[in-house]
Amino acid sequence: MMRPFLAILRLTLRESFARRTFQAFLAISSIVALLFLFALNLDIVDGMQSAISLFGFELEQQVNLSRFVTQMEGAITILLFSGGIFMSLFATSSLIPSLLQPGIIDLYIAKPVSRPLILTARWLGGILIVAINITYLILSTWLIISLKSGIWNSGYLLALFPILLAFTALFTFMTFVGLISANGPLSLMLTYAIIFFSPLLMQRDEIYALLSAKIYSYLLDGLYYILPKMAEMGALSMKLTLHNEITDGWVLFHAAGFVLVLGLINLVIFQRKNF
Repeated sequence: MMRPFLAILRLTLRESFARRTFQAFLAISSIVALLFLFALNLDIVDGMQSAISLFGFELEQQVNLSRFVTQMEGAITILLFSGGIFMSLFATSSLIPSLLQPGIIDLYIAKPVSRPLILTARWLGGILIVAINITYLILSTWLIISLKSGIWNSGYLLALFPILLAFTALFTFMTFVGLISANGPLSLMLTYAIIFFSPLLMQRDEIYALLSAKIYSYLLDGLYYILPKMAEMGALSMKLTLHNEITDGWVLFHAAGFVLVLGLINLVIFQRKNF
């Protein structure tokens, strides 16, 4: 059964990489890496301080090198958690609905491959292509900045895990909506809604006073405890990069549980779906 699984996985990777969104993501990642390679110069003094120039323009004299490096890597972390996940969801939004199209799904289920295996390969292929893009950007910039500065910030590498887990949770939800509706734009909009409302749910205690009925507060609490914590995971990735104190690591376990439970539900839906 591994050969058909790998064949579907490989096909999904090729289909995903052919999309212009992923090609644009890869191009942006390469540009960012080249920017740090050629345009950033650090004139290190006593291993602690540095004069910094970008494109030949001096930015500041005698700044703390370690702080500058971690803040620069923190900026990339913010870029990845916001723009990177946004682009990745856009590029993968049609993977499941396209699988359900008449003719395509018939070709898949006609082969001696179980339905859970088909969906798992498709789902995993979408995650892998995003992981390749994000890992490429983080590793390339980490190596370049570290070699130039001598500051090897391991926290920047650790920030990769909450970013990938956040995308995995959102993509699992998008798969759920896609299986029910077979509509890529709808699944994308509802997934973006989770990202948009996550900061509001994190501040739900301040919203309670504005609500006219107690049932709305129960609804907010329910959404908060069920949905993945995007705002908290974004903050966690920054804390890892900046080496700040970690007090909310539990959101990773919550996201992993969300992926596991909803992933099993997706397999049941796909198994019972009539084609």
